[in-house]
Amino acid sequence: MEEIFITEQELEYFTDIPNVVCEPTVPYKSQMSFAEAVKACNGITLEQFSRNIDEAIRRLIPNP
Repeated sequence: MEEIFITEQELEYFTDIPNVVCEPTVPYKSQMSFAEAVKACNGITLEQFSRNIDEAIRRLIPNP
């Protein structure tokens, strides 16, 4: 087996692992509510999805 030598700088680099990988670059902003996050990604809530499904079923199978 071949011996591998590393410098003190390399040893420090590989053993000194930072606790934080990246500091935030923007100030902390309060988290969005669920409704705001849904609107931000053009999504719909479970309640809206349920209403849409009910409406679609009623259109396909109308009540007599």
